[in-house]
Amino acid sequence: MKKVLVLVTLIACGAAIIFGNLHWNEKITAQSEPAERKSDRVEKVEEKQDIPDAETYMSNLPEAVQAKIKTAIASNEPLKLVIYGTTEVEGTWIDSFKQELTTAYGEGVFDITAISTGTNTTRDLINENSYEEINELNPDILLFEAPMLEDNGDVGITNTLENLEKMYESWQGANENLALMVQPSQPLFNATYYPSEVKQLETHTEKNKMTYLNHWENWPKLDNPEMKNYLTKDNDVNEEGFAVWAEYLVEYFVAK
Repeated sequence: MKKVLVLVTLIACGAAIIFGNLHWNEKITAQSEPAERKSDRVEKVEEKQDIPDAETYMSNLPEAVQAKIKTAIASNEPLKLVIYGTTEVEGTWIDSFKQELTTAYGEGVFDITAISTGTNTTRDLINENSYEEINELNPDILLFEAPMLEDNGDVGITNTLENLEKMYESWQGANENLALMVQPSQPLFNATYYPSEVKQLETHTEKNKMTYLNHWENWPKLDNPEMKNYLTKDNDVNEEGFAVWAEYLVEYFVAK
């Protein structure tokens, strides 16, 4: 009888130990799971904080362009940004502009192509139909430097604006979602008629409800001798001038 009691007691003690151990493990597991989930949340927040603040950077841009950038970021499909104008492709404001866009928005948001029209006037571009190469590229954004300096004293502002109209109609007709931005050529020191023609370009651009990027605002006044510090002896833009030009465009595309 004593042996039976001892056996029963041993079984009961063993069951109690096993049950207690199982209960303890369940308790430990229940306590650890929220901690793991909390850790996951922390990691996700940290990952989100690593994403560039694109909302702030794009705040100066038209809403349509902002929407394009957001789509590019979300889809990992880059926007086609074409730079078209008289400025040479390398060693100008374009180099630092490209770099700053990549630094701010990251790799793969903008696919940038730069095309120089050299010394061609708007008349040359129309006669040769060379402006139509833009339609083949089908850009999302076209940053166009109107060749005002090349036209100055040769084409006449009335003809210049008519030629520009033909280009705009072609580009927008081929791509109705095109975001077209227009900027003038470089400024000149103490010019007489040229500033008036550029002012008419600004009025014409805004009348057609396009974005006008007036980088002249970032340069010294045209009659200020300090302007000479940004131009060569031949009145071309020097390194300091391109830096001023780039600064304006970067601050527009990358608001801080």
